[in-house]
Amino acid sequence: MCTMCKQFSDAHTSNLTQAIAAHYLTLQRLDDALTVVRRPYAGRAHVMAESLRRELGRAIEFNAPPGGMFFWAKLTGADGRGSNANDFAKRAIEQGVAFVPGAPFFAHDPDLSTLRLSFATAGVAKIEEGMARLRLAL
Repeated sequence: MCTMCKQFSDAHTSNLTQAIAAHYLTLQRLDDALTVVRRPYAGRAHVMAESLRRELGRAIEFNAPPGGMFFWAKLTGADGRGSNANDFAKRAIEQGVAFVPGAPFFAHDPDLSTLRLSFATAGVAKIEEGMARLRLAL
């Protein structure tokens, strides 16, 4: 029942929200707003990339995003480390860090070694701390 309700709510954005977005776009302020937010997000992405390399090393491969707020990553199993992101997620939670395993993003044949990491809401210090905690969860 909850799944069905969620699907219905995702099927259509509210008319009010659409009207607000349309009005905002007519004000020609989007480019200025994007300029303001791009710098901190780019900085966070850079810190996450460096922290992943430093803390997880060969145990993870990832694509640094050219935009957006997420890293798509894959556990390699290097150095005898595990390569199942679901198992890694459970250990990460024990270390106080959460991420989304990648399997639900696949339509068919999910890759259980994949995961998605977000840098959208955490500051630089929290990102560095989180990546160090992920190392402990390996």
